[in-house]
Parts: sequence; C-alpha cells; structure tokens
Amino acid sequence: MKYRKEIDGLRALAVLPVILFHAGFTTFSGGFVGVDIFFVISGYLITTIIVDEMDKGSFSLLNFYERRARRILPALFFVMLCTLPFAWFWMLPQDLKSFSQSLVAVPLFASNVLFYLTSDYFDTASELKPLLHTWSLAVEEQYYVLFPVFLMLAWKLGKKWIITLLALVAIVSVIASQWGSAAHPSFTFYLLPTRAFEILIGALISLYINHKRSIISASQSVSQLVSLAGLTLVLYAIFAFDKNTPSPSLYTLIPTIGAGLILIFANNGNLVGKLLGSKLAVGIGLISYSAYLWHQPLFAFARLSSFSEPSIFMLGLLAIISLALGYLSWKFIETPFRNKNSICREKIFFYGALGSLLFITIGLIGQLTKGFPSRLNSQIIDVSINSEFSNIPRIDNGWCFYSIDSIKNLNFGESGLKCYLGSKINEQKKGILFGDSFAGSYEPFWDYIGKKNNIKIHSVTTNWCYPSFNKFFTGPLGSRSYEQCLFNRNYLRDNYENYDFVILAGMWSDILSKNQFEDVLNLINEMSSKSKLIVIMPSPKQYDISPVLEYAKSQWSHNSKIFDPLNVSANKDIKAIEANEILLNTAKKYKNVIFLSRQDVFNQRESSANGIPYSAEGVHLSIFGSKDIVKEFINDNAYKNLITNINK
Repeated sequence: MKYRKEIDGLRALAVLPVILFHAGFTTFSGGFVGVDIFFVISGYLITTIIVDEMDKGSFSLLNFYERRARRILPALFFVMLCTLPFAWFWMLPQDLKSFSQSLVAVPLFASNVLFYLTSDYFDTASELKPLLHTWSLAVEEQYYVLFPVFLMLAWKLGKKWIITLLALVAIVSVIASQWGSAAHPSFTFYLLPTRAFEILIGALISLYINHKRSIISASQSVSQLVSLAGLTLVLYAIFAFDKNTPSPSLYTLIPTIGAGLILIFANNGNLVGKLLGSKLAVGIGLISYSAYLWHQPLFAFARLSSFSEPSIFMLGLLAIISLALGYLSWKFIETPFRNKNSICREKIFFYGALGSLLFITIGLIGQLTKGFPSRLNSQIIDVSINSEFSNIPRIDNGWCFYSIDSIKNLNFGESGLKCYLGSKINEQKKGILFGDSFAGSYEPFWDYIGKKNNIKIHSVTTNWCYPSFNKFFTGPLGSRSYEQCLFNRNYLRDNYENYDFVILAGMWSDILSKNQFEDVLNLINEMSSKSKLIVIMPSPKQYDISPVLEYAKSQWSHNSKIFDPLNVSANKDIKAIEANEILLNTAKKYKNVIFLSRQDVFNQRESSANGIPYSAEGVHLSIFGSKDIVKEFINDNAYKNLITNINK
C-alpha cells in the first residue's frame, strides 16, 4: 500500500481533540469525535491492506493478526503496566476493584462490553477510570476478528457484491445507532454493532477505490473544494458538538463523512493535503496511538490524587506530557516491536500471551479481594466499601427503589410496586412515596418516621421517574425504566386519593433545567384538590465531586482538614436551590401541601457529627445520610407539624 502522509495528519486531527476534550477544554466540546475519525481511518487502512494481499493471493490470517499484535499490544501492555503502582497507592477499594475488572477485560478484547455492563446509574465517574479509553480498542479488535473472515468467505462473490453487503450492514448500523442513542445509549456508545458504520465508511472507500483500480477521479479544483468540505465537517463536529449530542447517531455522519472525504480527495496538490501532510501533523499522527493510550491514565490519576478538579493548567500540562510519553513509547516500544528482523513472530505471540495472562491474573486477584481493602485502615474501609455510605437504597440492598436499568433480570410493572416502608401491620395511617432515585434516597428517612408513628408507606420509585402525570421522561426513551415509569404514573393517578398523604421527591434541578417543571406544578395542583395531604421533599445539596470519595481520600492521606463537605465546589447546586424555592412558594398556595425545606430536613447540616458527608456521589443522599438526618429531624418543629397534619 502506498504511504499517504496526509492520513497520519488526519490521525493528528483525531487525537488532539480527544485529548483536549478529556482535559476539560470546553472549546473542544466535541473532541470525542476524534475516536469516530480513528474508526474511519482504521476501516480504510485495514481494508486496503487485506484487499491488496487478497488480490495477490498472499493474504494470511496469521500474518494479519501478527501485524495487529505488533501494532497494538506492546504499547498497550506497557501503559497498563505503568498504571499498576498508581492504582495501588491512589485507588480506594471500590475503584481498584473496577480497575481490576478492566485489567481482565482489556487483553480479552472485551473492555467495551465491561464498560457497557458496568456503566450504570451509580457507577464510578468515567473520568476516574484509567483504562476507560480502551473501549475503542476493543471495538477495533472485534472488527479485526470478524472482518478478515468475512472477506475470505465472501471473496468469491466479487467486490461488487462485497461492497453491496457491507453498505447494507452500514445502513443498518446507522439506523440502529440513531434508535439506540435514545433507547439504549450505553449499548449504542460502547458496542460494535452500532459503531460498525464508522469503520465501514473507511472500508467502503477502500473497496471502491480498489474496485475501480484508482482514486476517484476529479479535477484539482474539485479535490480542493471537496477536501475542504470534509475538513469543515470534521472541525464543525469538534467545536459544535458537546456531551448532549447523541453519539453515535445520525450526527456522527458529519465527522465520519468528513473524514471519508479527506481520505478520498486530500492529496499533495491541495490545501488540506498540504496541511495534514506537514511535518508537525505527520509527527503527531505517528505518535497518536501511544499518546491516546497515555492521556486517559494521566488525567484519571491526576483526578484521583486530587481533592478537587485539577486546574486547567495542570490538565493542559498533562496533555503535553501525554504527547511526550507518546513519542517515547512510539520510538522505544512501538517501533522496535514492529521490526520483524529484531523480534520474530513467535516472540510476539509469546509476549502477547504472557502479558495477557499477567494482567488477567492481577485483575482476577483484585476482583476476588474486592480491591485489596487490607491496604486501608478500618474507618476508610467502612466509608469506601460500606454500601450505606455510597449507595442510595435499592431493592438489592434491602430497600424499595426500583433501579430497573442497573439491577438485572427484573420484570417491570406491578412487581415494582409491592414494597413498603415503616409499619407493615396494623398501621394507623398509609402514605405513598413517589418519584425517581431522589425519592428512593429518602426511603430510610421515611422508614424511620413510619415505624416511629405506626405509619405504612408505599414506596413507588424508579429511575428518572419524576412526579408527573404526563409521558415526558428524563432518562432514555424505550428503556425498561420508561415503561415502569409510565406504569407508576398511571398507578399514582388512579390511586393517590386512597392514601392519607402523598410524598413527592425528584431531581428537581434536572427537571428545571429541561424545562419540565410545569409538569410537577400541574401535578401538585391537580392532586391538591382531592388529596388529603401532599408532602414535598427538597433536593439535597448537589456537589461537583463525590463527597464520600473525597472524604475517604482525605482520611487515607492522614489530612482530614483537606476535605470539608461544607465548602466543596457546588456549581451543580444552583438549579437545585432555584427549584426548591419554586416548590416552597408553590406549597404556600395550598392548605394541604407542605414543602420540607433543606433547613427543615438537614437543619443546615451537610455532614454527620464525625465529618462523614451525607451525600453519596455528589447527587443523592446515601443510606447513611438518610438514616442520620431523620434522627435530628424528629426533634424539629417541622417534624411535629408534619405528624400533626398526617394525623388529621
């Protein structure tokens, strides 16, 4: 295959935005599309290599996988090896356990499957996962397993039929990604079927060019214009997309088609070809793979070791360091291992198998030991591992919250409505707690009140299901949670009059941000005319970090003064405060509506007496927090007024 230096330049255009996006530079809000561009490049190059060899009758699966092993494994395994000591010293047990799982998944080409399965509602923040970026390598590796076999089986059909079949697969993949971006976003993001069209765009370009035996003919002026159009599409996606842009989806066609146009039309004679073929662009492109490997561990460990988000200066410096380390890895690891004269095939496969076995073994030990908690003292172990400090209540830890998208093998519908808090028999009063995971986080709070006052409380709580009677949903449409939410809302509409009181809770800040707060106010207005009593719970304080994690880190560093839950950055809290104020003013309009303010519920406390924060991950109350605040709340006048109104 003839070397095209502009392709290395395109790699540079892919890797730099990814690194800067993960570093937090908001200008590159769509920098994640760099991965999509990598997929297009990979599809083009791999297909070109395979088809050229098949045309000559010299293609060998063994040779193909040897080249892939030489290209991917040495640098990957070296970076993984370097992460081990930092993970040991800087990761708390739950994080180290998650990291250990990724050590097993990466050599098995399955890290994308792992992150799909574990990226649930309460999972560790993605920026704290050192090997999260290997999901894209897994997608490509799975493609490498399947694609050559497909070409070998379909070769006799001829290139025209192969192009037709792959085009059909690409179309199906695009349609699936568009549908899945709303219905099953995690599956769509991580797995090959909904990423296949990106790789196939490159593959189809390569096959078409090979079939025609020449690059698509066009005048220099047309090549200039179309290649500039391709560059414009790529740059538009990098600067205009953001985290709210569905990915992959139809939107992803913008950067991937743009990359495809560059592959077809950029050459030494036009502006785009000259820009991408410059020494600087080519140089960055050559080290792009190693730089990509380094950047995520550097950022993740910087965040793990810090008690606040590292400064943009620090992250920018780490971005530069990732390029420097990328150069060293390319020069001293990638390049030597790709030299067949110095390292033979047998050694490559042997070292690959040995490295895989090493990381799988270490990962399994980390998983079985649950993150080596023996490294920590008992207090840190308790805070970092005990689910009462880190999780909101769910049915799998003995409570009622129906986390249907993260707890597997549950049937939605009426089975999600058969859970009660407080007094279970001979109750004097009966209430219903309704809402999303924020309502779920108040379950221990209301369980205590119910038991103390002989009150039975029916808990009807499900992911993203804020109090409303309409069909709008803040979570992924088409998910099982959505179906359960509609069921829950219909149940509430038909039955709320049968309860002595109704408790409403939700992620008010999110609802307000999505301009759906009118739904909540309409529900309160409708229910107030027939309900005996409505109690509205406040949004707890929202943090930009995980207070429990930061507290455990501060204890681990033997410097508890570093972390103060009262003073941590809380930009997220602005909308929550605004929403609480609206609900307070709304409650004042009705005689049978009570809004329990933060001051009522928390009495201005944000942590327990021993300094452990109530917030689980910066958003929800932990079980510990919900249990602890109620012990003080029952001594408050707001509590006495509440019970008086319930008993009327």
